[in-house]
Parts: sequence; structure tokens; C-alpha cells
Amino acid sequence: MLIQISLRSPNGQSRVQIEDDATLRELVNLIKAKTELSNFSLKYGYPLRSLDISPSLQDASIKDLKLRGETVVVAPVDTTPPVPALQPASAEPKPKPFTPKGIEPDETSLEWPERGGYIAFGGAIGLENPATTLRNQVAEYILNHPNEYNKAILGEEPQRYTTRMRQMDTWGGAIELSILSDIYNLEISSIDVKSLRVDRFGEGKANRVVILYSGIHYDRIAFCMDLSYPVEVDVSRWATDDDQVLEKAHQLAQRLQSLHYYTDTTDFVIKCEVCNWIGQGTRDAAKHERETGHSQFGEMQITD
Repeated sequence: MLIQISLRSPNGQSRVQIEDDATLRELVNLIKAKTELSNFSLKYGYPLRSLDISPSLQDASIKDLKLRGETVVVAPVDTTPPVPALQPASAEPKPKPFTPKGIEPDETSLEWPERGGYIAFGGAIGLENPATTLRNQVAEYILNHPNEYNKAILGEEPQRYTTRMRQMDTWGGAIELSILSDIYNLEISSIDVKSLRVDRFGEGKANRVVILYSGIHYDRIAFCMDLSYPVEVDVSRWATDDDQVLEKAHQLAQRLQSLHYYTDTTDFVIKCEVCNWIGQGTRDAAKHERETGHSQFGEMQITD
């Protein structure tokens, strides 16, 4: 009987089929061909656990592993000799990956040794043009539920509200998160970095995603085996009874709070990127946008 196994590797997501009475060696060779990797480790299940693929065990049947429908994470293993500590004087330094507000990468992640990886910003949404797609989905949902999302709830006529929401420079909030929770049948747990408050949208659903709110931006939280792997192999969906994930994300929020990785939108100093106007808070920004049509703003850092 054929079984299907999903693979997540640095090359992206894929799927393989194999007879359930095949050997582990046959599965390993199939994964090598599919991912074009020659040396790797395998993890599967939830929480992730290692699959022993030692040569001495590869004659065993995969039937007892119960891999049907599982997602197997394929993590490359580097077998090249270590680079000498001293580099030639002409060697260019390796560029650091971009992280928000200049915070170092190790400060926007937390090691999670119990699960063999890290909790960090990441996770692929799996949509083409995700920002536009999500905005359109929210707008259509509002227009299709006029009794639930009326002028009293939205603060303005639904047609006007949805027109604004489709624009890339409009910020979403609790209404949008609640709607996305319904659309994707997921609990969305949002942790406010400044207050460390946890808001849950769609409680009672089987699975959840976790996001951190920094006052303006929402950053998706994921589990990654290695920070150098692409986001396609991150795990960003968990069972809602997995409280350890929420606790770990809360710890990450505490670290970011200590680094002032948030914007207080009530009194932060804001600058218009179009005309260099300077104001304070979102109310001033909204007034300036109404008066000028300018909608590109940035926070100004005030130093002593």
C-alpha cells in the first residue's frame, strides 16, 4: 500500500510516495533524490523527534514508523572540514541578515533546547502576494457579513472601511485578526511586546498561530530547527493545548520588551516621509493624512 509523506527541506516543501513495506534505506534514497541532499538528519511528529537513519538500521521496514500523512523535516548535515579560525586579511566579512531596528539576530530568537531548535520570527504563509491576498479576504468577509460588521462596529460605512483596508498603507487590528481567525479556522494569539498582554482571537479552535505586536507591526512566530534554514521549513502552527509554545513566545516578547522593540503609538514622535512634517501619535498622523493625502510615516528616534 502506498503512503504519502510530506517533506520540508531547505529546497522547499514536497511530497513523496512509497510502499509501506519498503525499507528505511529506500525511503532515505527517495528523500535524497527528491531534495538533492546527500547528507541530512530527519525529524518528524509533534513535538519533533529524530528518526534514526543509521546504516545499521536501514534494512528495517518503515511500516512500524507510522509515517502516513506525516511531515518529515529534512535538515542538512554539513560534512565539510571546519574552516580554520584565521581568515586571510582580504576575506570579506559575511553580511549579517536583516533584523528589525538593527537588533542582532540572536536577540530576536530564543533557543529551545527541549525541542532541538529556536523560537523566532519566521514561518511561510504559503500565499502568493500574501499582504494583498489577506487584505482582500478580510474586505470580502466584511462585505459578506453586513449584520456582523456594520457601521457601528467598524466606525464607518463598510464599503469605505474595506476600501481603506485594501490599501497597503492601512494598518489592521483586532477586527482583522478576528476575521482571519474565522477564515483560516485558527486561534490567533497576539502578544503585545510593550504590555506583554496576550489577546486570543478564535478561542476554542483546534490549532493556533502566535504573533507578536510591536505597536505597528505584527511578526509571526515560528519554531525553526536552525536559524539559517529558509522559512518554508519553519513550524508556525501548533495545537491550542500546547501551552509551552505560548510560554516560549511570551519569553521572547519579554526579551524584546527589554530592548524597547515596540512603538507606543499614543505618544511616539512621527515624521511624514513625503514632506518631513513632524507630529505625535497616530491621531496627529491621521489628521495629517486627511489634510494632505500623505500616508507614509516613520518613527523618529529622540536622543538626549
